[in-house]
Amino acid sequence: MIKTFSSRAGRLSATNKKFLHMDSSCLTNPETKPKTKLPIVIDIGFGDAQSFTQDVVNNKNYCFIGIEPYKKGFARAVEFFEQEEPENLHLYNGDAREFLEAIVYKVSFIRIHFPDPWPKKKHIKRRLISPTFLQLLDQKILEEGKIEIITDSKTYQDHIETVLYEQKLFKQIESFEIPFEVSTFHKKGLQKGHEIKRYILSKA
Repeated sequence: MIKTFSSRAGRLSATNKKFLHMDSSCLTNPETKPKTKLPIVIDIGFGDAQSFTQDVVNNKNYCFIGIEPYKKGFARAVEFFEQEEPENLHLYNGDAREFLEAIVYKVSFIRIHFPDPWPKKKHIKRRLISPTFLQLLDQKILEEGKIEIITDSKTYQDHIETVLYEQKLFKQIESFEIPFEVSTFHKKGLQKGHEIKRYILSKA
């Protein structure tokens, strides 16, 4: 499977390492569905976890599964869980596609905020948003489910719009029920003067 995320890592502090290797009760796997009656939200690539953990606090009527391949951000999310003990948070450290392919249940919402844009033409196959990925999402989301994609990359925006135009599984709509805090990547995009585009999808 081609990686859709870059190799940035960041130096791990002693605290990061402690929580990275902790056997926390928030850790989940694709074979186990969270025991909840709340709508399940899969958040793909929550980065440094700052805005994501605030979203968990602000949206207690949703059960979040946060998926993050980078160890530093993942460790910070585990640290947050151990300190605050939110009942609506589950975490997975790895590739979101592998997680989605393995789950045997469907979810209500999927959020993909600022995925790695892979701007070079030779890296197009590494972009997460693709016809194949949309087919996977179609299999894993409920009929009334919704998807939210946000990016500030003009190259990626053009790519997403082409992918959406050429597929018939999803249609673009206006509303997405879950509010979100502005993330570090979002702020950087605004500071650079980039146009932030938000794509909200439901099944066609």
